[in-house]
Amino acid sequence: MAGRLGSVETTRRRLFGDLAHEIRTPVSVLEAYLEAVEDDVRNLDPETVTMLRDQTRRLVRFSDDVAALVQAEESQASIAPASVAPERLIDTAVTTAADRFATKGVALTWQARGDLPVMWVDPQRLGQVLGNVLDNALRHTPPGGRVDIAAHSGESSVTITMTDDGDGIAAEHLPHVFERFYRADGARDREHGGAGIGLAIANALVEAHHGHITASSQGPGTGATFTIVLPVHRA
Repeated sequence: MAGRLGSVETTRRRLFGDLAHEIRTPVSVLEAYLEAVEDDVRNLDPETVTMLRDQTRRLVRFSDDVAALVQAEESQASIAPASVAPERLIDTAVTTAADRFATKGVALTWQARGDLPVMWVDPQRLGQVLGNVLDNALRHTPPGGRVDIAAHSGESSVTITMTDDGDGIAAEHLPHVFERFYRADGARDREHGGAGIGLAIANALVEAHHGHITASSQGPGTGATFTIVLPVHRA
């Protein structure tokens, strides 16, 4: 018990430290720009306004992400399952992400390998899972790259894989990619706009469906594959 309490306390301290770090950067930028405007070092021109808006949007996005993570970790309390065709869910996720992928110049494709059974899932929550994993793949795949989605069924489950040819993940980071605020390369991920929460949300929502999500990679520069396995029938 003492060991578990110590682990909880360590996790709590890390969580608050991560929260403080994420908030500190945009707040510091906002403060510096406002002081520069007050001291007439900068004018409140369109460039400055754009920078201020970017930082406030970053704070709003971070607040939304944290709220989504808390809600996801409430598990089944926020799950409203129904009978849903996997093809429809994946089609919707791909259509929703298509413009962002086209803008960056990353190809996005998907195919079903055989007939897929109807699943008992929350379409909104599973759509959130697919969207988060796709966003992560897009952030770490350079222009000219590709992300491929495939789905197939087993005896009592549906497996969805998302494979990219982007940055890849080093072996020492693979066990941690679904942890809150975890980044394999913090500086690079901040440039990409990730807060290290999207995959933690995906993991919590998949587990709420009694499924599991895993990540695999051969290392940096080799791309990565995320695999989502969900039961077909009511748990």
